[in-house]
Amino acid sequence: MTPQCPICKGQLKNDKIREEVWVEGKLLVIDNLPAKVCVHCGESIVDYPTMKKIENIIEKFKHKEIAGTKFTAYEIDAKAAALA
Repeated sequence: MTPQCPICKGQLKNDKIREEVWVEGKLLVIDNLPAKVCVHCGESIVDYPTMKKIENIIEKFKHKEIAGTKFTAYEIDAKAAALA
């Protein structure tokens, strides 16, 4: 039996997600986490080992065992760039 989304009962598929968590006033972004994602509503579900991994990363970030860098990303309008 195919797993269903607990929110809308849509079909779940294996995918990678990005988790964004505010920790003590700083944004922590964790990319490429394995999850089941609903093809209908977009709800994502991680398994227990992945949740523990996220919690571990947050704790290390809180205790400054890992640190990120601050950067700004800009979205470029391809049409405008071609005309410039």
